[in-house]
Amino acid sequence: MLRRAIRTRTLVMALLALTVAAGCRNHMPHSLTWPAGGNVQYTHAKPPEGGYYANWDPYAVSLEVIPVEAVNPVRTQHVLVATVRDKDGKPLPNRRVEWTLAEGSVGDIVEVDESGWRASRGYKVTSRYAVSHTNNFKHVLDRGTDDPSDDVHLEPGQTWCTITSPIEGDTHVIVYAPGIYNWEHHKVFATKHWYDVKWEFPPPATNPIGTTHDFATVIAKYSDGTPLPDYEVTYRVVDGPAAVFEPGGQPTAVVRTDASGIAKVTLKQVQPAEGTNNISIDVWRLGREECCEPPVHIAMGQTAKTWIGPRIACNKMAPAGALVGQQFTYEVSVSNPSEVDAKNIVVTDNLPAGISYVSSSPAAEARGQTLTWALGTIGSNSAKTISIQVRATKTGRFENCVDVRGDLNLATRCCATTVVTAPALAIEKRCPATVTLCDPIEYVIVVRNTGDGPATSVRVVDTLPDGITTLSGERSVTTDVGDLGPGQSREIRIAAKASRTGRFENKVVATAANDLTAETACTTVVSSPELEVTKKAPDQRYIGRPAVFEITVKNTGDAPARDTVLTDTVPAGTEFTEASDGGAFSNGVVTWNLGTLQPGASKKVTVTLRSVAPGTVRNVAVAKAYCAEARAEASMPIVGVPAILLEVVDVEDPIEVGALETYIITVTNQGTADDTNIVIECTLPDEQEYVSSEGPTRATVDGKIVRFAPVTALAPKGKLVYKVVVKGVEVGDLRFKTSLTSDVLRSPVEETESTHVY
Repeated sequence: MLRRAIRTRTLVMALLALTVAAGCRNHMPHSLTWPAGGNVQYTHAKPPEGGYYANWDPYAVSLEVIPVEAVNPVRTQHVLVATVRDKDGKPLPNRRVEWTLAEGSVGDIVEVDESGWRASRGYKVTSRYAVSHTNNFKHVLDRGTDDPSDDVHLEPGQTWCTITSPIEGDTHVIVYAPGIYNWEHHKVFATKHWYDVKWEFPPPATNPIGTTHDFATVIAKYSDGTPLPDYEVTYRVVDGPAAVFEPGGQPTAVVRTDASGIAKVTLKQVQPAEGTNNISIDVWRLGREECCEPPVHIAMGQTAKTWIGPRIACNKMAPAGALVGQQFTYEVSVSNPSEVDAKNIVVTDNLPAGISYVSSSPAAEARGQTLTWALGTIGSNSAKTISIQVRATKTGRFENCVDVRGDLNLATRCCATTVVTAPALAIEKRCPATVTLCDPIEYVIVVRNTGDGPATSVRVVDTLPDGITTLSGERSVTTDVGDLGPGQSREIRIAAKASRTGRFENKVVATAANDLTAETACTTVVSSPELEVTKKAPDQRYIGRPAVFEITVKNTGDAPARDTVLTDTVPAGTEFTEASDGGAFSNGVVTWNLGTLQPGASKKVTVTLRSVAPGTVRNVAVAKAYCAEARAEASMPIVGVPAILLEVVDVEDPIEVGALETYIITVTNQGTADDTNIVIECTLPDEQEYVSSEGPTRATVDGKIVRFAPVTALAPKGKLVYKVVVKGVEVGDLRFKTSLTSDVLRSPVEETESTHVY
């Protein structure tokens, strides 16, 4: 028998040693279950006898559960995922995890991770307790729907449990990993809040710029679909172009669901602009004071609104060459490659001198060399074509450009060039199509002999239009070219400048002996940026409160305002708090680099200043760009506000009948402005008699009422101290009442001090 007992003990110790040896990183250290399939066998969480009290799984050190807190509709299923990790944070496979629903929790365990083929694989013992093991491989827990976004992706070292509840309430889940030796780390407590509510967030949408869009969030009971009114839904514009909600006119709107369970807002743009507004949505169930229910956060989601605008493009085609007197055709195609209609499209063609208008289809409104077509609306992904018949009246290189404009600042330009030749002189002039008022203008003139004999005494005269001069101030430039052989040419460059904005057509004439002549022209549009700065300030701010100044810089000119920089000087009496749009604060000045502002474009920024001293502050903003400068200022009064504190204490408490009691009354102005006409009135109980009083003003006594004359003013942080001495005449638990009134107080402030007389 002794030998049998020794053998049995040796076998147990050997099995225990095998158990510990099996505790390598990826093995199953908690069980000696034979690695075979078959029916599930319930196994122990820890090895028997000595191994139970040892750290038999030294690799497992921490347990992680996600999520630890969440909200779900009733009658749905919620998946909890547990991960067992080693000291380096790496997930461990084959580790036992136990799932327990705490007493008093609603809901039940629906399903637990039973993957694997061992007889010791996971199992649900009851609807309140289950066991599973972390996986060896990656898995996807498919809910059986067509939506892949609700799949749960499991990594090696993870396992799962699914819970549900048919009623509202909380489920408290205790997740336990027995292989973790440290009691502080082997448990995780997760909470699931169940509510009979489902929500439907508005889908993303696309709209034309400048329009409005309605967003509607639908809240209903999950159980029967009944609408849920009075749920609070908060919509907030996260980013994108400036946009606000109605009602309210702000980037954030808080609305409640109506009787149909719908919380509706309308989004509109502050200024038409392309881009995407991402919208965050937050849903709360309001608290109920009558039944002591606090507010409950239900769900958070998002949607998006994409604003798209029209586009405009043009293409102009013309023959490369033509003869003097020959009629030829310009073909202009104006297209809208966007998904939004382009409206009020107007095409303008300024024919150069030497090209005369014959006819067009559709017919143009002709005023001299300027042709105009009102094409109206061009639908999305559509185009309209103009065919123009012209005749060349002289030789030269003619670049003919059309300008296309439409609503919402649509603008483009396209050109085509035709060279007109003759057995005579030819002249060409190139100039920039557009410049700003501060830019130099370079004219390039090429005179060429296109005949078959020499051209002698060639002279080129360039008369600049009114408003254009050379850099030295000349209005006309004459160049004697001399003789040009057949095919020879001469290039002339003229540096000029503009004194005003406008459209300038510059003609040049070449002459030679034997009455040879040629002329041409080119047009330069001179534009200029014009900055306009507006600044808005609050009507009034109190000391210590922030004040937001809104500054708008707009280019009212007809040229881009390049390298625009806005500066705002922080005035005395305020302190810088923050600035929007990357504004940088240094040495008392906030600076914004606004880049290039296109004509008609504007940029709005804000700067927040903290009011620190009373008075009227004047805030000046200056915008500077290449060739433009503007400034604006705004004033704001800063005032203080009084705040009165009343304190009443008794010096001796308790006192005997016949003894004296002194009440000290302290009035403190904790605010930032004077309070005026401060009156203290004391009411004695029947068990006390008035003896004396002192204070900043004289007191009058009427029976049990002691009233001090008004104090004219009390400065910020100032104090008033009053004393009232009374005698205790009867035994009792007494109440000495003090009342304070002032100009700033809409109702009296009352303080009661208890005194015991024995």
